[in-house]
Amino acid sequence: MIPHVTRHHALWVVAGLLAALLAGRAALAGAADQVFQKGAEKPLVVYITSETYDEIKTTGGGPSFNPMGIDHIVYGDRPQAFHEGEEMRKQGRYEEAIRYYEAALRTPPTMTRHELLDPACYYSIALCLLEDGSDLAAAEAKFKELLEKSPKTRLYPDALFGLGRVMVRAKKYDAAVAQFEKLIKIAVEKSWEEWTYQGYLGKAQALLELEKYKDALAAANKTADARYTDIRIQGESIKAQIYVRQGEYAQAAKLLRELVDKLAPEVAREIERNTGSRMQRTEAQCYNALGHCYLKQGTKNKSDKNKSDDDIREAALSFLWTVVLHQRQPAEHAEALFYAAECFTKLKDNSRATELRNELTEKYPDSPYSRQIRPATEAPAKKESAK
Repeated sequence: MIPHVTRHHALWVVAGLLAALLAGRAALAGAADQVFQKGAEKPLVVYITSETYDEIKTTGGGPSFNPMGIDHIVYGDRPQAFHEGEEMRKQGRYEEAIRYYEAALRTPPTMTRHELLDPACYYSIALCLLEDGSDLAAAEAKFKELLEKSPKTRLYPDALFGLGRVMVRAKKYDAAVAQFEKLIKIAVEKSWEEWTYQGYLGKAQALLELEKYKDALAAANKTADARYTDIRIQGESIKAQIYVRQGEYAQAAKLLRELVDKLAPEVAREIERNTGSRMQRTEAQCYNALGHCYLKQGTKNKSDKNKSDDDIREAALSFLWTVVLHQRQPAEHAEALFYAAECFTKLKDNSRATELRNELTEKYPDSPYSRQIRPATEAPAKKESAK
């Protein structure tokens, strides 16, 4: 992980400035970069060049320094188009985001550091294509392009993981398992602890889809010792998903409720300290998983209308927790809106169902869930350049 902030703040500044001088260029004419360390409440404010990481190692950071301990970096000289793209992506407006990222890539070389900007744009475009889901081949190509063109970028493990996610979405489950195993191998070799666990989570999900439940559980159990609460919770949620696939709905629901209870204080701290949204997103995923569990149980109990309706009400309530609490998680929020509407339709509350569907299509026009309820003739045309 990154050295402690109070101990190495000066090192970051000196190393960044030294790297800029050694590179024979001004560090930055405009605003400084902000480096957000995992778990830290405030960012480090530094000047970063492509040589900064090496300088930190040689000037005192030592071989234990690991840039993967960085949560994210806000580069001071990234063009406004990039920042606009980030905002659109966070809102789930993927086509608009892609247009902004492509505009950022066209920024004149004299105005930005493309060795830092371009990988971020390629990754963000790939991520948008993945979340949009309508052109998974383009998403796969973009992730591969980043891996080939920028093998030294700090986004390298993100791209390896993203490529595995694309394969899962495209139902290439065997290829996804191999991709996540590749990530695990690289992460272990480089001591990227968190990415090792993320690799096991991805592998477990792919094995789950292959219905190799014993292997999926073994992969998920590898995360039990993770230092990261959200990763441990996600590993446990794989077990709940296995219960659902095997028709053990009561056990799945019990486990998912326990996971939500464990997350509650973590989510509260995250919101209070404004340190990101990892716990909130994990909570949204657990609520959605609980909703799906009750929906499937309702289908199983359809011969008994009262039981089935009770299950569907529980499902609606679970999805509505995400609808109300997690509007800043576009993928999970869109999923919850869609399935909450499905629940209300089953309960013959068409007015509420329509309200939820309207919110979905208005707020997330690029969501794959919006495409399921919007006539094909109204679907927005894809940009050629994004393919």
